[in-house]
Amino acid sequence: MTALPRFLLALAAACALPATAGLGQPAGPATAGAIVQPAATPQGAAYTRVQRTLDTGTVVTEFVDAGGTVFAVAWSGPFLPDLRALLGPSFDRLATAGTGRGRTSALSINRPDLMLVSAGHMGAFDGRAWLPPKLPAGFDTRQIP
Repeated sequence: MTALPRFLLALAAACALPATAGLGQPAGPATAGAIVQPAATPQGAAYTRVQRTLDTGTVVTEFVDAGGTVFAVAWSGPFLPDLRALLGPSFDRLATAGTGRGRTSALSINRPDLMLVSAGHMGAFDGRAWLPPKLPAGFDTRQIP
């Protein structure tokens, strides 16, 4: 395991910040420390967007399908959210991501079952992840901030 995945695993484990439902899991109720605001969703869309602002100032956006399952998430803010909670079962794939890479704060996973792009530095983190097989028909991933 390279330094980057170990760093991400340690950082995620150390973050005891409230998070949202994980990818591929049912959307949950608001968690402690989160301000929930419905986000704008195109009329007639087969999904909803829920935006949560954590105590830390990090904004997490969940994309939830008509069945109530989270199919995409995005985050932006001064602190990483709890990636283990945010990515749900997909978090384990981070352990093998980045193998053979040099020193970088950016991470990208491009797999048929998981897409993830994350970058940042202390005080400014951004990322997004989605499950390609779970995307609603006609959903454009460019809608994920």
